[in-house]
Amino acid sequence: MGNHLKGEPKKKDDQKVFNDLDALKALFQVVERGKLTWEATFDAIRDPVLIISSDYRIDRANLAASERAKKKIVEMIGQHCYEVFAGRNAVCPRCPLKETLETNHPYSVEIEKLRKETDFQVSSYPLPLESAENPRVVHHYRDVTGERLLRRQLVQSEKMAAIGMLAGGVAHEINNPLGGILAFTQLLKAELPPESSVQEDLKEIEEAAKRCKKIVSDLLSFSRPSPGADMIPQDINALVERIMPMLRLSLREAQVTIQTEYGKNLPPVLGDASRLQQVFMNLIRNASEAMKGGGAVTIRTGVSSEQPGDFFIEFQDTGPGIRAQDLPHIFDPFFTTKGHKGTGLGLSICDSIIHDHHGHIEVQSELNKGSLFRVVLPVYETERIS
Repeated sequence: MGNHLKGEPKKKDDQKVFNDLDALKALFQVVERGKLTWEATFDAIRDPVLIISSDYRIDRANLAASERAKKKIVEMIGQHCYEVFAGRNAVCPRCPLKETLETNHPYSVEIEKLRKETDFQVSSYPLPLESAENPRVVHHYRDVTGERLLRRQLVQSEKMAAIGMLAGGVAHEINNPLGGILAFTQLLKAELPPESSVQEDLKEIEEAAKRCKKIVSDLLSFSRPSPGADMIPQDINALVERIMPMLRLSLREAQVTIQTEYGKNLPPVLGDASRLQQVFMNLIRNASEAMKGGGAVTIRTGVSSEQPGDFFIEFQDTGPGIRAQDLPHIFDPFFTTKGHKGTGLGLSICDSIIHDHHGHIEVQSELNKGSLFRVVLPVYETERIS
């Protein structure tokens, strides 16, 4: 009996150890599940997310960050974030990390073209439970390219709608008195002798009136409602060919040659022939006017390999190109680089017409390397035009 009593405490101690081990094992499993859940959640986030130390080195990175950097996660750990993502050897000028490390507050900036054609919102957040001596920051990249494009399109649509309403009303009010000025000026010119000193003044009045009529005509085109009944399948190659005789004389005088590279077996495009030709003529004239000492315009047609449902017409010139600061504004109403010679409505009208055809215009240009205007339109049906 004494021996039995002596063994009881040992059994109880053993049982307690086993219970403690079971509790530790359960706790370990909970921690392990939590770790796996955290890692799975971290990697499931579709935006690049990193944990970065105070010396701008990457401690953790999710799969999206790895894909964005085109590096394996293990290759990124320990590297400076600015080397991996910006290809720089120093901290990026507007990096929010610096602000967050200094203030211990979240900070966010939008950075244009961080990688090629992508705009990002870059945000930094202080990581909780970190020591003051070795703080770490959660760094988050969010692609806002689409959002920015939508915002720009919305602003442009509102601007175009407002100007269109104004243009229609103003144009009709101006047209009648303008016609009278032009008619009486031409009548006076005919009645006065050619050597009269007034002839030069009348000529200037006539030119100014004609310029005003051109502005009014452009305003009316700008405010014209979207096409409807005239939208039929069009052979774009044939449309381009039909405008060539109208341009031949002015192009010859400007010493500009036209080269065509038409695609074959192309699908038709649903469109209004006269309005599409207006766009093509405007783009060719713009290219011709830009090449002061002559040059060449190459016209190409085809179907995009990137977007098989897209038909394209390219107008590439050998002119001086467009300044980078002007490119974002070339489709804005009344924006012109031609001084008093331009109304600033030509490209706005082109953009509006192509938008009515559910397409868009892309522009590539570099100073002293010419410009390329690419009109993109949706193809119609599955027919082919040889």
